[in-house]
Amino acid sequence: MELREEEVVELAEKLHGHLAPGIALGIRMATLALQKLNTKRGSKKLIAISETARCLADGMQAATGATLGHGNAFIENYGKLALTVGRVDTMQGYRVALRRDAWKHSALMKKWMLREGRLTREEEKELARALLELSEEYLEIIPVKIELTSLFENSSIVRCSRCGELVPESLSVGENGTRVCRSCAGVGYYRIAQHALS
Repeated sequence: MELREEEVVELAEKLHGHLAPGIALGIRMATLALQKLNTKRGSKKLIAISETARCLADGMQAATGATLGHGNAFIENYGKLALTVGRVDTMQGYRVALRRDAWKHSALMKKWMLREGRLTREEEKELARALLELSEEYLEIIPVKIELTSLFENSSIVRCSRCGELVPESLSVGENGTRVCRSCAGVGYYRIAQHALS
């Protein structure tokens, strides 16, 4: 669905809770990548990758319409203020990154980029407004070939031989001739608590 710029900003604010500088930067970067691709927001052929798990990813999702839930938005957490928007049919796109000397844009940009101190809410708003209009001179925009290997998982479903939960086979781990989920294999993101949480 095509949205006007102010609607994209409003959507990103609702998604994130407020218009942080990273949200604005994600919107600006993703919008420029869409323009370079000559593609509109919401295209079913879009793929978007954020190189940080922070605010930038929310701005990217709002601007492109690619989302984690649709399986066409991804986070490759390199801790960088960069993202890539491309086409899933060609696996070609544009990577947009904040130049390392972009801190020269303003004192607020320097404070934010180099983490020299916490921005006040007013400073965040001021910087966010500036980032929505950030000149391309502060960005590096390069064509890339996207090489994600785990795009659209659709392998058969297996039952974990330990916990019994269902899991795609490609996301399970082989163990003694059976399949176990990552959690039971000890490579999950959680462990079962030994007592009830209060």
